[in-house]
Amino acid sequence: MEFELILSTESKVLACNIQDFKARAEKFLSTITSTFETDEDFGKAKEEVKLLKEVEDRTREAIKNARQGDIQELISQAEEIAEQFRQKRLFLDKTVKTREVEIKSEIVSTALDEVIRSMSGYENDVSIVLSTKYSRNVIKTRLEEATKRRSTIATLEKAVNAEKTLIVSEISAEGARVAERRKMIPISYEHLFKDWQSLISGEQDLEPIIKQRIAEEEKREAELKAKAEAEAREKAEAEAEAQAQAQAQAKAQAEIEAIQAQEKQSNMESAVEKTQEITSEPISDFVITIQLKQVTRNKAIQIARDLKAQFGDNVSLKPQINRMYLTGRE
Repeated sequence: MEFELILSTESKVLACNIQDFKARAEKFLSTITSTFETDEDFGKAKEEVKLLKEVEDRTREAIKNARQGDIQELISQAEEIAEQFRQKRLFLDKTVKTREVEIKSEIVSTALDEVIRSMSGYENDVSIVLSTKYSRNVIKTRLEEATKRRSTIATLEKAVNAEKTLIVSEISAEGARVAERRKMIPISYEHLFKDWQSLISGEQDLEPIIKQRIAEEEKREAELKAKAEAEAREKAEAEAEAQAQAQAQAKAQAEIEAIQAQEKQSNMESAVEKTQEITSEPISDFVITIQLKQVTRNKAIQIARDLKAQFGDNVSLKPQINRMYLTGRE
């Protein structure tokens, strides 16, 4: 749309189309782009920003040339129109830039969510490794880098989608590699691999590391087993020796007691024989009753035990009418 303010004065207004210019300016401002979704929208808005700047500059130039004579009201109207152009231009320029940023953010956010979802189908350990290597911030940075030097929405979307596809492909390949390396660690020896995350995500040859750690663990377990068996044997030998000593002591004690009993029996028989040798009188059974006076019960029991030790079971202690009688037979 082409239109221009004409102000020519010579102490009075010689030529002026201010009213027509104002109407056309208002009509032009009402047609300025207000929605920003497609590349066409943004392209049109950027051209309109340039046009608004040109119209604003020409209007202010006309005002500058007309600052003579008594035309203040005319100039004020022109100034107002010029300011409308400026405000619309500033608003449009800011809105375009803001919306471009928003659309760029929406495209990146959508691609980021798709990449994150691509990591959800793996086992927990594999997902942990992948989320460490391909963190949300790392992925977002790569996607945002892909938006640089893209002048249109179409080229921006194309670049972001290409980078998204590349990242998903990398994650798929890395997920398969990490899953295979995770399977190499035996479940029964997982306690030897506390650093499993760095091992399965690394590039080093994993097989010799696994074999070495298992061999060391088996050696340690064998040493512990041998030590436990040796301690068990020592304990069993010590217990057997202690039991043998106890049995030997018990046997020796029994032999001593048997010898003592035999000697005691021999002494008793010898005493009988000596008694028989002293006299030629015939022998018979006798009952001897001993009355103990002024002694305690415990003392009487002790005396009876001493006699019983000499004469055997023929000695008995019987209390009778507050008295104890000691009887015996030979």
